[in-house]
Amino acid sequence: MSYQTVGQLVDTWMTDGEFRKKFRNDAEQAVRETGVSLTAEEWAAFKQIDWSQSDEKLKSRINKLFG
Repeated sequence: MSYQTVGQLVDTWMTDGEFRKKFRNDAEQAVRETGVSLTAEEWAAFKQIDWSQSDEKLKSRINKLFG
């Protein structure tokens, strides 16, 4: 897994409210718009996350997974 690639998306997610909104609605489209290409393993890691949680809970969860 490319932690640099995932880290780039996590940083964008944590700092860009519009990206978070797009990601919750259509994660694959939101990622494509960033120009980042994820492997199947990286997608699997993102799919482990319950994106319906509050931003604060998600930030904590993401930090644990990718921090």
